[in-house]
Amino acid sequence: MFHGDYNFFDYKYNIVGYNGQDYGSFPQYLYLIISVVLLVILLFLLRKSSREKIKKIIRIMGIFLIVFYISKTTWESIYDINYSGSFNTGLLPLDTCSLPMIAYILAGFTTKKTEDYSKSWMITGGIVGGFATMLFLNAFKYYPFLSFGAMYSMIWHFIMVFMGLLLIVTNYVDYNYKTLLKGFIFHILFSLIVIPLDYIFNWDFMMYKNMGSIPIFEDIGTKLNNASLGFLNPIIMMVLYFLAFNLIFFVIYGIKKLMIKLKKNHNNTNKKSWNLIFHLFIY
Repeated sequence: MFHGDYNFFDYKYNIVGYNGQDYGSFPQYLYLIISVVLLVILLFLLRKSSREKIKKIIRIMGIFLIVFYISKTTWESIYDINYSGSFNTGLLPLDTCSLPMIAYILAGFTTKKTEDYSKSWMITGGIVGGFATMLFLNAFKYYPFLSFGAMYSMIWHFIMVFMGLLLIVTNYVDYNYKTLLKGFIFHILFSLIVIPLDYIFNWDFMMYKNMGSIPIFEDIGTKLNNASLGFLNPIIMMVLYFLAFNLIFFVIYGIKKLMIKLKKNHNNTNKKSWNLIFHLFIY
């Protein structure tokens, strides 16, 4: 873990001596361990929550994420403008991990149909984006574990996974393949806004233009762009997103089925045990 001379709210360029030492090392593993423990505890405590309580949590989290995002963006923009004299467009809320702000608000405050598609994304795309980032937290490349820049990313992506799993554990959403498709449609609708902006302004939000940060595919994206075949990148990314949605869906589906089977076997075992005790005492 990095132990330099810096303050919690220091900007990345002001943290002398930090060159991504916490990325892929003990702090990242510590974060994952803490996250798993917290997830288990929180989901266990909230597993029997009423629908009203879950909706209230969604609303609170939606408002919290917006305030959290504005606070962090303001903090970072002040430094960016001081260093470069311009706003960092990479902070715009157009990436996959910005979607929770929209999804939570729509799921908490809008009509049933909009709510349905939003919460479907929460248990598919939300978990995919949150979990993938938790495994490879890029914030550690720029900020040490004990810093606001890193804490922001750690908290944000933990919430994405937690909220998605909470809806599944409490049966707030019908967990079937139709739900996956609704979540993906939500994802596509947002993508239709992002893709044109990526090509107009040469951005790479949601990785549609260059497939940046994805091993192997980043190289493929570069080669396709150089060969004037860059229009294929969004199509490939859309397929990758769909595969990721399916992967997380079937993994959780399998776990749910296994848990139901184990619970059923446990209940049957207990029932047989009580029957045995009954016969022993009566006869």
